[in-house]
Amino acid sequence: MPEIKEWTLMFYFASDNPLAISVVSQLKAIKAAGFHPEANVVTQFDPYTEGTPTHIFDVNLINKLKHPGTADFGFCERVPVVRNLIEDKLWRDERTRPVETRVGETVTETPGELVRTALQRRFGAEYTPPRAPFGLNTIHTNGNSRQFEEPDPDVSLAEFLRFCADNYPAKHYMLFMLGHGVVVGNDIFMLDEHTSSENSLTLTDLARILKDFKSSIQLAGSSFELVSFHSCSVSSLEVAFELQDTAKYMLASQGPAFVGSWPYRHILIRIFNELGDPAHVNRNINIKELLLNLHRYCLLNSADFLLAGYSFQVTLCDLTKIPILKEPIENLVQALLDGLQDLTSRDYILLSHWKAQSFFNEMYTDLYDFCFCFNNKVIELREEIKARREPRGRLTPQLRAIESACEEVMDLLVKENPKRAGHPSIDQIIIAADQLGPAFQYSRGFSVYFPWAEPSADNRIMNEYEHYRFNTDFDSTSWLTFLRAYFEQTMRDVSSTEPDHRRYLPLLDTAAIREANLDEDLASLVYTSEGMLTSDFALGPAKGDPTDKTGGDQGVVTIKNYPRDIRPRRARRRQGSQFPMPEGFTVLEQNGQNGNGNGNHS
Repeated sequence: MPEIKEWTLMFYFASDNPLAISVVSQLKAIKAAGFHPEANVVTQFDPYTEGTPTHIFDVNLINKLKHPGTADFGFCERVPVVRNLIEDKLWRDERTRPVETRVGETVTETPGELVRTALQRRFGAEYTPPRAPFGLNTIHTNGNSRQFEEPDPDVSLAEFLRFCADNYPAKHYMLFMLGHGVVVGNDIFMLDEHTSSENSLTLTDLARILKDFKSSIQLAGSSFELVSFHSCSVSSLEVAFELQDTAKYMLASQGPAFVGSWPYRHILIRIFNELGDPAHVNRNINIKELLLNLHRYCLLNSADFLLAGYSFQVTLCDLTKIPILKEPIENLVQALLDGLQDLTSRDYILLSHWKAQSFFNEMYTDLYDFCFCFNNKVIELREEIKARREPRGRLTPQLRAIESACEEVMDLLVKENPKRAGHPSIDQIIIAADQLGPAFQYSRGFSVYFPWAEPSADNRIMNEYEHYRFNTDFDSTSWLTFLRAYFEQTMRDVSSTEPDHRRYLPLLDTAAIREANLDEDLASLVYTSEGMLTSDFALGPAKGDPTDKTGGDQGVVTIKNYPRDIRPRRARRRQGSQFPMPEGFTVLEQNGQNGNGNGNHS
């Protein structure tokens, strides 16, 4: 059995996409961090070039064997040495070229056998690394010919974690994941461009895989300390709720994360230094303080990205404290639902949504900042009433209820660090949340999915959202309940039904009415299929290029909640029902509009 170490640090690089070239420098940074005998460092790298296999590295394995029981932090030699990872690669059943032996036999050897022989002869070291798992699935066999495909991202991640748990046991584990982001709604999270079925990882699958990993290491008394996402737009309440039973802490960004922005070499050196002298290993590391330093390193290392015009945000949170948010979120949702029925409150909700910090093309909104903007509007109204000026509204019960619910949520989403001098020390859900640059200056740590208009029927995000714990852990007061009501209540009336005394409508001309109705039908149905609205292009362009190295969307953003079907609602319901539906297809009717169905029209 492998020896139990103090730490196993796992790096999962989902780089089977154009990120791959940039990820190589991250691998070299991990190698350059040096080594400590009480820390396993295991990385998985999936290249983009077709025909190139997935690699797994036991980083600095050979250096550890050459210098048993010693540590080397950062390889601080006087003469620099360029180091590579080829020697640390874990091999499968690859074979070298045939070699003729002294007795006239021809044999082939694995690279591992050659390394074992060389280490034994020169250093007397025993080289017995685990065999890397096979990185391809057999899809069918035809005689002697077999065809293979890469496993889906969920299978790949689960296998990597199982491999680490079985072969690199430790008391503490950290997982660093690098790849394309936007996991809420299964957009392009951990994108793999060369699988034959699912190319990205869903949030529910991610939670299941991490829970299984945590359960497997808990049997040996080990702890899953940190899951970190070097990916775009992952620091959200949906993710935190889903992962609350996995790792203790989460490190992620609300906004874009760039390859190179997380200093892996410094992160590893810090952990090695915390472990200390191999002869007197520190087995009582203050993990929370350690993670605060890692958070700070990510923030400071990203400062130079400002020179290229990129802002940055990073959040460290305590996942074990997420359950205390449930009741305040319920109270906020109920207050917002009631507020949508009040004209003043609805306007305040819209204005606060517009004003609050947003991310990824207006898809996500910082929840603290939304509450902050709303309550500031209520304060302005109070001051107007107090000054006896003509107020722009009245302080309704709905406004007061939302204000109170916002206060409760903001109290829990205040970050813990830096601690204020003279104030009692309190443990918060958000341990640290900081930003650099103007783009995210109002971010406070957690976002929620809060688009301006309901996604079209062929977008799977709403169907995925129904299965998130941020929805299923609640009854009738989940955020999804509010979103659906918000989309309905804030949608502008179609142009033909809005009152405008300056507009000429030929109400008495029957032929003109029929012609106008036909124009409306054609304009609406051009975006439909069998009478259902299904196109993302109705209000704007589709998602931007997923090969962008920031993982971000570059398309045009709309904040207008315009109806896509320009016919009056009554006509929509009546005329839409005349279209035959495909067998087995169900249209959900929600408040007179088409629902999302299952989001898949295969």
